[in-house]
Amino acid sequence: MLKIPPPVLVLILVVSNYFSSKKIDLILLPNQNLISFIILLTGVLILTNPILKFIKSKTTIDPIKFKKVNKLITSGIYKYSRNPMYLGLLMIVTSTSIFYLNIFTITTPIFFICWINRFQIKREEIFLTEKFGKEYISYRTKTRRWI
Repeated sequence: MLKIPPPVLVLILVVSNYFSSKKIDLILLPNQNLISFIILLTGVLILTNPILKFIKSKTTIDPIKFKKVNKLITSGIYKYSRNPMYLGLLMIVTSTSIFYLNIFTITTPIFFICWINRFQIKREEIFLTEKFGKEYISYRTKTRRWI
């Protein structure tokens, strides 16, 4: 199975958004740059919180080596989203999609969601169910996948 680390996927999508802006006409909206910046900043803040929580809990943040997870984190931002790191990455992709808004960039956040759900989150959920059993199943029933 193809294993592209989510941050690398984000980089690919951000770069593709940039290059698409050189070839495809941009769509200009009022306050577009400000909206893009606010979404980017929010995404970075959302991404930073769970990374620090994982480091503090001494568990892995490596999305490719997720089988090294040794603790189920359900507090803080994890009360509201089972995948806040991916949510933060999605917001980064979305911010560049808005900044370089055109017919192509509109599709990149959708592509990110589909890719992450299919090739990352589903695999992680299977592993977490096997590793943490009822504790994870209970958490999963109370907390949404994204938001």
